[in-house]
Amino acid sequence: MVTKRLLVFVSLILAVLFHFLFYLNYYGPSISSLQGVLKYLLALGSAIIIVFLYFTTYWRADLKRSKLTVLFDILILWFFISLIRSMLEIRDLNGFILFIFNNYLALSCFPLFFFIVGTNPNYFHMTNKILFIYVLLAFIFSLPFIHFFELQLYLVYPLFFLILTIPLMRSAERILILIISITVIVVSLTNRAGILRILFSFCIVGVYFIMKKVHINKKLLYALVFIVLMIPLASLYLAIKGQSVFQIILGDDDTPYSQLNPYADTGTFLYYEVFQDLKTNDVLLFGKGFNAGYDSPSFHTYRREVVEVGFLQILMKTGIVGFILYFSVIVVGIFKSIGHSNNLFLKMLGFLLIGYIIMLFFENQLAYNLLNIIIWLVVGMCYSPVLRGLNDKEIGVLFHNSNKNN
Repeated sequence: MVTKRLLVFVSLILAVLFHFLFYLNYYGPSISSLQGVLKYLLALGSAIIIVFLYFTTYWRADLKRSKLTVLFDILILWFFISLIRSMLEIRDLNGFILFIFNNYLALSCFPLFFFIVGTNPNYFHMTNKILFIYVLLAFIFSLPFIHFFELQLYLVYPLFFLILTIPLMRSAERILILIISITVIVVSLTNRAGILRILFSFCIVGVYFIMKKVHINKKLLYALVFIVLMIPLASLYLAIKGQSVFQIILGDDDTPYSQLNPYADTGTFLYYEVFQDLKTNDVLLFGKGFNAGYDSPSFHTYRREVVEVGFLQILMKTGIVGFILYFSVIVVGIFKSIGHSNNLFLKMLGFLLIGYIIMLFFENQLAYNLLNIIIWLVVGMCYSPVLRGLNDKEIGVLFHNSNKNN
Protein backbone atom coordinates (compact mmCIF):
# COMPACT_ATOMS: atom_id res chain seq x y z
CA MET A 1 0.00 0.00 0.00
CA VAL A 2 1.33 3.43 -0.96
CA THR A 3 1.29 5.60 2.15
CA LYS A 4 2.19 9.23 2.74
CA ARG A 5 5.20 8.08 4.77
CA LEU A 6 6.42 5.92 1.88
CA LEU A 7 6.08 8.82 -0.57
CA VAL A 8 8.05 11.11 1.76
CA PHE A 9 10.73 8.43 2.08
CA VAL A 10 10.98 7.97 -1.71
CA SER A 11 11.11 11.73 -2.31
CA LEU A 12 13.96 12.14 0.19
CA ILE A 13 15.89 9.16 -1.21
CA LEU A 14 15.56 10.45 -4.78
CA ALA A 15 16.75 13.90 -3.64
CA VAL A 16 19.74 12.36 -1.85
CA LEU A 17 20.68 10.23 -4.88
CA PHE A 18 20.41 13.21 -7.21
CA HIS A 19 22.57 15.36 -4.93
CA PHE A 20 25.23 12.65 -4.79
CA LEU A 21 25.32 12.01 -8.55
CA PHE A 22 25.21 15.70 -9.49
CA TYR A 23 28.18 16.71 -7.34
CA LEU A 24 30.10 13.51 -8.10
CA ASN A 25 29.87 14.40 -11.78
CA TYR A 26 30.51 18.12 -11.22
CA TYR A 27 33.51 17.94 -8.88
CA GLY A 28 34.65 14.34 -9.23
CA PRO A 29 35.68 11.96 -12.00
CA SER A 30 33.94 12.55 -15.33
CA ILE A 31 31.32 9.86 -15.93
CA SER A 32 29.73 9.90 -19.37
CA SER A 33 26.39 8.45 -18.20
CA LEU A 34 25.99 11.41 -15.80
CA GLN A 35 26.65 14.11 -18.38
CA GLY A 36 23.12 14.35 -19.80
CA VAL A 37 19.68 15.00 -18.35
CA LEU A 38 19.15 11.44 -17.07
CA LYS A 39 20.24 12.23 -13.50
CA TYR A 40 17.74 15.11 -13.37
CA LEU A 41 14.91 12.58 -13.54
CA LEU A 42 15.75 11.77 -9.90
CA ALA A 43 15.32 15.41 -8.87
CA LEU A 44 12.19 15.79 -10.99
CA GLY A 45 10.67 12.64 -9.49
CA SER A 46 11.46 13.84 -5.98
CA ALA A 47 9.94 17.27 -6.72
CA ILE A 48 6.77 15.81 -8.27
CA ILE A 49 6.16 13.61 -5.22
CA ILE A 50 6.61 16.42 -2.70
CA VAL A 51 4.39 18.79 -4.72
CA PHE A 52 1.75 16.03 -4.90
CA LEU A 53 1.85 15.71 -1.10
CA TYR A 54 1.51 19.48 -0.71
CA PHE A 55 -1.69 19.59 -2.76
CA THR A 56 -3.32 16.29 -1.73
CA THR A 57 -2.62 15.77 1.98
CA TYR A 58 -3.78 17.51 5.14
CA TRP A 59 -0.30 18.65 6.14
CA ARG A 60 -1.73 21.86 7.62
CA ALA A 61 -3.17 19.74 10.43
CA ASP A 62 0.43 19.23 11.63
CA LEU A 63 0.49 22.97 12.34
CA LYS A 64 -2.88 22.80 14.11
CA ARG A 65 -4.49 25.03 11.48
CA SER A 66 -2.11 27.89 12.27
CA LYS A 67 -2.72 31.06 10.26
CA LEU A 68 1.01 31.12 9.58
CA THR A 69 0.44 28.52 6.85
CA VAL A 70 -1.09 31.36 4.80
CA LEU A 71 2.30 33.10 4.68
CA PHE A 72 3.95 29.92 3.41
CA ASP A 73 1.16 29.37 0.86
CA ILE A 74 1.62 32.92 -0.47
CA LEU A 75 5.36 32.26 -0.86
CA ILE A 76 4.61 29.06 -2.80
CA LEU A 77 2.07 30.91 -4.96
CA TRP A 78 4.55 33.68 -5.78
CA PHE A 79 7.27 31.16 -6.69
CA PHE A 80 4.80 29.33 -8.94
CA ILE A 81 3.84 32.59 -10.64
CA SER A 82 7.54 33.29 -11.28
CA LEU A 83 7.95 29.73 -12.59
CA ILE A 84 4.97 30.02 -14.96
CA ARG A 85 6.17 33.41 -16.20
CA SER A 86 9.42 31.75 -17.22
CA MET A 87 7.70 28.83 -18.94
CA LEU A 88 5.57 31.19 -21.02
CA GLU A 89 8.73 32.79 -22.40
CA ILE A 90 10.10 29.47 -23.71
CA ARG A 91 9.68 29.11 -27.46
CA ASP A 92 10.85 25.56 -28.27
CA LEU A 93 11.10 22.05 -26.82
CA ASN A 94 14.87 22.21 -26.38
CA GLY A 95 14.56 25.40 -24.33
CA PHE A 96 11.87 23.77 -22.20
CA ILE A 97 14.05 20.72 -21.51
CA LEU A 98 17.04 22.87 -20.59
CA PHE A 99 14.86 24.91 -18.24
CA ILE A 100 13.15 21.97 -16.49
CA PHE A 101 16.21 19.73 -16.23
CA ASN A 102 18.37 22.22 -14.39
CA ASN A 103 18.61 22.31 -10.59
CA TYR A 104 19.55 26.03 -10.70
CA LEU A 105 16.54 27.03 -12.84
CA ALA A 106 13.08 25.41 -12.68
CA LEU A 107 14.00 22.80 -10.07
CA SER A 108 15.40 25.45 -7.70
CA CYS A 109 11.93 26.46 -6.48
CA PHE A 110 10.94 22.99 -5.22
CA PRO A 111 13.06 22.58 -2.04
CA LEU A 112 10.52 24.89 -0.35
CA PHE A 113 7.97 22.07 -0.38
CA PHE A 114 10.06 20.00 2.07
CA PHE A 115 8.73 22.43 4.67
CA ILE A 116 5.69 20.14 4.96
CA VAL A 117 7.94 17.18 5.84
CA GLY A 118 9.64 19.13 8.61
CA THR A 119 6.33 20.09 10.22
CA ASN A 120 5.35 16.44 10.78
CA PRO A 121 7.01 14.94 13.89
CA ASN A 122 6.41 11.43 12.52
CA TYR A 123 9.14 12.04 9.92
CA PHE A 124 11.68 13.50 12.36
CA HIS A 125 13.42 10.20 13.12
CA MET A 126 13.34 9.00 9.51
CA THR A 127 14.74 12.26 8.13
CA ASN A 128 17.65 12.33 10.57
CA LYS A 129 18.43 8.66 9.95
CA ILE A 130 18.45 9.07 6.15
CA LEU A 131 20.80 12.07 6.37
CA PHE A 132 23.16 10.33 8.82
CA ILE A 133 23.41 7.16 6.72
CA TYR A 134 23.90 9.19 3.55
CA VAL A 135 26.73 11.29 5.02
CA LEU A 136 28.47 8.20 6.37
CA LEU A 137 28.27 6.36 3.03
CA ALA A 138 29.18 9.46 1.00
CA PHE A 139 32.20 10.09 3.24
CA ILE A 140 33.45 6.51 2.82
CA PHE A 141 32.92 6.71 -0.94
CA SER A 142 34.74 10.05 -1.17
CA LEU A 143 37.97 8.82 0.43
CA PRO A 144 39.47 7.31 -2.78
CA PHE A 145 38.64 10.61 -4.56
CA ILE A 146 39.89 12.90 -1.79
CA HIS A 147 42.32 14.55 -4.21
CA PHE A 148 39.46 15.95 -6.29
CA PHE A 149 38.97 19.64 -5.54
CA GLU A 150 36.23 20.11 -2.88
CA LEU A 151 34.37 16.94 -3.93
CA GLN A 152 34.18 15.59 -0.38
CA LEU A 153 32.66 18.80 1.00
CA TYR A 154 29.80 18.76 -1.51
CA LEU A 155 29.12 15.03 -1.17
CA VAL A 156 28.70 15.37 2.62
CA TYR A 157 26.74 18.64 2.45
CA PRO A 158 24.26 17.61 5.22
CA LEU A 159 27.14 17.59 7.71
CA PHE A 160 26.34 21.15 8.84
CA PHE A 161 22.92 19.92 10.03
CA LEU A 162 24.09 16.61 11.52
CA ILE A 163 26.59 18.46 13.72
CA LEU A 164 23.61 20.06 15.50
CA THR A 165 22.28 16.61 16.38
CA ILE A 166 25.50 15.70 18.24
CA PRO A 167 23.87 16.36 21.66
CA LEU A 168 21.15 13.83 20.73
CA MET A 169 23.54 11.20 19.34
CA ARG A 170 25.12 8.19 20.98
CA SER A 171 28.87 8.25 21.64
CA ALA A 172 29.86 6.24 18.55
CA GLU A 173 27.80 8.48 16.27
CA ARG A 174 29.36 11.59 17.78
CA ILE A 175 32.86 10.26 17.13
CA LEU A 176 32.01 9.50 13.49
CA ILE A 177 30.64 13.00 12.92
CA LEU A 178 33.73 14.54 14.52
CA ILE A 179 36.06 12.46 12.33
CA ILE A 180 34.15 13.36 9.18
CA SER A 181 34.06 17.04 10.14
CA ILE A 182 37.80 17.25 10.81
CA THR A 183 38.60 15.46 7.55
CA VAL A 184 36.35 17.73 5.50
CA ILE A 185 37.79 20.89 7.08
CA VAL A 186 41.38 19.78 6.45
CA VAL A 187 40.86 18.90 2.77
CA SER A 188 38.43 21.74 1.91
CA LEU A 189 39.96 24.83 3.50
CA THR A 190 39.61 26.79 0.25
CA ASN A 191 35.79 26.64 0.44
CA ARG A 192 35.04 29.48 2.84
CA ALA A 193 31.26 29.04 2.88
CA GLY A 194 31.39 25.30 3.48
CA ILE A 195 33.90 25.58 6.31
CA LEU A 196 31.97 28.46 7.88
CA ARG A 197 28.79 26.36 7.91
CA ILE A 198 30.58 23.55 9.71
CA LEU A 199 32.31 25.82 12.23
CA PHE A 200 29.09 27.76 12.85
CA SER A 201 27.27 24.51 13.59
CA PHE A 202 29.93 23.54 16.13
CA CYS A 203 29.54 26.97 17.74
CA ILE A 204 25.80 26.36 18.03
CA VAL A 205 26.50 23.02 19.74
CA GLY A 206 28.72 24.91 22.18
CA VAL A 207 25.84 27.32 22.85
CA TYR A 208 23.58 24.29 23.42
CA PHE A 209 25.74 23.02 26.30
CA ILE A 210 26.09 26.53 27.75
CA MET A 211 22.32 27.00 27.72
CA LYS A 212 21.87 23.68 29.53
CA LYS A 213 23.82 25.18 32.42
CA VAL A 214 22.89 28.88 32.20
CA HIS A 215 19.41 30.30 31.78
CA ILE A 216 19.25 33.12 29.22
CA ASN A 217 16.36 35.56 29.31
CA LYS A 218 13.99 35.28 26.32
CA LYS A 219 13.99 39.05 25.75
CA LEU A 220 17.77 39.04 25.62
CA LEU A 221 17.68 36.24 23.03
CA TYR A 222 15.18 38.20 20.94
CA ALA A 223 17.40 41.29 21.12
CA LEU A 224 20.48 39.31 20.04
CA VAL A 225 18.55 37.72 17.15
CA PHE A 226 17.30 41.12 16.00
CA ILE A 227 20.82 42.59 16.07
CA VAL A 228 22.28 39.67 14.12
CA LEU A 229 19.52 39.83 11.50
CA MET A 230 20.37 43.49 10.95
CA ILE A 231 23.84 42.53 9.69
CA PRO A 232 22.74 41.31 6.24
CA LEU A 233 20.31 44.22 5.91
CA ALA A 234 23.14 46.64 6.69
CA SER A 235 25.25 44.85 4.08
CA LEU A 236 22.45 45.31 1.55
CA TYR A 237 22.19 49.02 2.38
CA LEU A 238 25.95 49.45 1.85
CA ALA A 239 25.73 47.59 -1.47
CA ILE A 240 22.94 49.86 -2.73
CA LYS A 241 25.04 52.89 -1.73
CA GLY A 242 27.94 51.52 -3.73
CA GLN A 243 30.05 50.45 -0.74
CA SER A 244 31.33 46.90 -0.49
CA VAL A 245 30.98 45.00 2.77
CA PHE A 246 33.60 42.61 1.43
CA GLN A 247 36.12 45.40 0.96
CA ILE A 248 35.27 46.87 4.37
CA ILE A 249 35.98 43.51 6.04
CA LEU A 250 38.82 42.25 3.86
CA GLY A 251 40.36 45.57 2.84
CA ASP A 252 41.34 46.57 -0.69
CA ASP A 253 42.83 43.68 -2.62
CA ASP A 254 44.24 44.24 -6.10
CA THR A 255 45.42 40.65 -6.57
CA PRO A 256 43.69 38.66 -9.32
CA TYR A 257 40.73 36.54 -8.24
CA SER A 258 41.56 32.95 -7.36
CA GLN A 259 39.33 30.32 -5.81
CA LEU A 260 42.36 29.14 -3.89
CA ASN A 261 42.71 32.54 -2.18
CA PRO A 262 40.56 32.46 0.99
CA TYR A 263 40.78 36.26 1.34
CA ALA A 264 39.62 37.12 -2.17
CA ASP A 265 36.66 39.46 -2.58
CA THR A 266 34.27 37.36 -4.70
CA GLY A 267 31.03 39.22 -4.05
CA THR A 268 31.26 42.94 -4.79
CA PHE A 269 31.17 42.66 -8.59
CA LEU A 270 28.21 40.25 -8.42
CA TYR A 271 26.13 42.75 -6.43
CA TYR A 272 27.07 45.54 -8.82
CA GLU A 273 26.28 43.60 -12.00
CA VAL A 274 22.98 42.12 -10.79
CA PHE A 275 21.66 45.42 -9.38
CA GLN A 276 22.68 47.26 -12.54
CA ASP A 277 20.85 44.72 -14.69
CA LEU A 278 17.69 44.76 -12.54
CA LYS A 279 17.57 48.56 -12.50
CA THR A 280 18.21 48.82 -16.24
CA ASN A 281 15.37 46.40 -17.01
CA ASP A 282 13.09 47.87 -14.31
CA VAL A 283 12.33 44.46 -12.77
CA LEU A 284 13.58 44.99 -9.22
CA LEU A 285 10.11 44.66 -7.69
CA PHE A 286 8.87 41.46 -9.37
CA GLY A 287 12.04 39.87 -10.74
CA LYS A 288 12.56 38.18 -14.11
CA GLY A 289 11.32 34.63 -13.39
CA PHE A 290 13.20 31.40 -12.80
CA ASN A 291 14.89 31.47 -16.21
CA ALA A 292 16.35 34.88 -15.41
CA GLY A 293 19.80 35.90 -16.50
CA TYR A 294 21.82 39.07 -16.02
CA ASP A 295 24.32 40.97 -18.11
CA SER A 296 27.78 40.14 -16.77
CA PRO A 297 30.80 41.91 -18.26
CA SER A 298 33.02 40.01 -15.80
CA PHE A 299 31.96 36.65 -17.28
CA HIS A 300 31.68 38.03 -20.83
CA THR A 301 28.02 37.10 -21.30
CA TYR A 302 24.76 38.97 -21.76
CA ARG A 303 22.76 36.27 -19.97
CA ARG A 304 24.33 34.59 -16.95
CA GLU A 305 21.57 32.48 -15.36
CA VAL A 306 23.40 31.41 -12.20
CA VAL A 307 24.65 33.82 -9.54
CA GLU A 308 26.63 32.57 -6.55
CA VAL A 309 24.85 34.75 -3.95
CA GLY A 310 21.49 33.38 -2.80
CA PHE A 311 19.99 36.80 -2.07
CA LEU A 312 20.82 38.04 -5.57
CA GLN A 313 19.41 34.87 -7.06
CA ILE A 314 16.09 35.29 -5.23
CA LEU A 315 15.96 38.96 -6.18
CA MET A 316 16.71 38.23 -9.82
CA LYS A 317 14.12 35.45 -10.11
CA THR A 318 11.29 36.66 -7.85
CA GLY A 319 12.05 40.32 -7.12
CA ILE A 320 11.77 42.24 -3.86
CA VAL A 321 8.31 40.73 -3.34
CA GLY A 322 9.70 37.20 -3.48
CA PHE A 323 12.60 38.00 -1.19
CA ILE A 324 10.37 39.62 1.45
CA LEU A 325 8.12 36.53 1.46
CA TYR A 326 11.11 34.14 1.58
CA PHE A 327 12.79 36.13 4.35
CA SER A 328 9.55 36.47 6.35
CA VAL A 329 8.76 32.75 6.39
CA ILE A 330 12.24 31.92 7.69
CA VAL A 331 12.32 34.73 10.27
CA VAL A 332 8.95 33.62 11.70
CA GLY A 333 10.45 30.13 12.08
CA ILE A 334 13.47 31.60 13.88
CA PHE A 335 11.36 33.42 16.46
CA LYS A 336 9.00 30.46 16.86
CA SER A 337 11.84 28.07 17.64
CA ILE A 338 13.90 30.36 19.86
CA GLY A 339 11.04 31.93 21.81
CA HIS A 340 8.38 29.22 21.87
CA SER A 341 10.24 25.92 22.20
CA ASN A 342 10.46 23.71 25.27
CA ASN A 343 13.64 21.98 24.11
CA LEU A 344 17.09 23.32 23.32
CA PHE A 345 17.44 21.40 20.06
CA LEU A 346 14.68 23.41 18.36
CA LYS A 347 16.27 26.61 19.65
CA MET A 348 19.53 25.50 18.03
CA LEU A 349 17.69 25.02 14.73
CA GLY A 350 16.59 28.64 15.02
CA PHE A 351 20.22 29.68 15.41
CA LEU A 352 21.08 27.60 12.33
CA LEU A 353 18.50 29.56 10.33
CA ILE A 354 20.04 32.82 11.52
CA GLY A 355 23.35 31.64 10.08
CA TYR A 356 21.61 30.70 6.85
CA ILE A 357 20.03 34.16 6.54
CA ILE A 358 23.42 35.83 7.00
CA MET A 359 25.12 33.50 4.51
CA LEU A 360 22.30 34.12 2.02
CA PHE A 361 23.84 37.55 1.39
CA PHE A 362 27.26 36.03 0.66
CA GLU A 363 26.65 32.48 -0.64
CA ASN A 364 23.89 29.83 -0.36
CA GLN A 365 22.80 29.49 -3.97
CA LEU A 366 19.22 28.46 -4.60
CA ALA A 367 19.32 25.00 -6.17
CA TYR A 368 17.71 21.61 -5.90
CA ASN A 369 20.31 20.18 -3.54
CA LEU A 370 20.56 19.00 0.07
CA LEU A 371 21.54 22.41 1.41
CA ASN A 372 18.24 23.98 0.39
CA ILE A 373 16.16 20.87 1.12
CA ILE A 374 17.57 20.62 4.65
CA ILE A 375 17.03 24.33 5.30
CA TRP A 376 13.32 23.98 4.47
CA LEU A 377 13.06 20.79 6.51
CA VAL A 378 14.48 22.82 9.41
CA VAL A 379 12.06 25.71 8.80
CA GLY A 380 9.20 23.21 8.94
CA MET A 381 10.51 21.74 12.19
CA CYS A 382 10.65 25.22 13.70
CA TYR A 383 6.99 25.76 12.79
CA SER A 384 5.88 22.41 14.24
CA PRO A 385 3.97 22.95 17.53
CA VAL A 386 4.45 19.27 18.43
CA LEU A 387 8.25 19.36 18.07
CA ARG A 388 8.47 22.69 19.92
CA GLY A 389 6.28 21.30 22.69
CA LEU A 390 8.61 18.38 23.48
CA ASN A 391 11.12 18.72 26.30
CA ASP A 392 14.81 17.83 25.95
CA LYS A 393 14.29 14.21 26.96
CA GLU A 394 11.30 13.70 24.67
CA ILE A 395 13.06 15.17 21.60
CA GLY A 396 15.98 12.83 22.29
CA VAL A 397 13.66 9.81 22.46
CA LEU A 398 11.97 10.85 19.20
CA PHE A 399 15.38 11.27 17.55
CA HIS A 400 16.21 7.61 18.26
CA ASN A 401 12.76 6.03 17.96
CA SER A 402 9.95 7.29 15.73
CA ASN A 403 7.43 4.95 17.36
CA LYS A 404 7.44 7.05 20.52
CA ASN A 405 5.43 9.72 18.77
CA ASN A 406 2.95 7.47 16.97
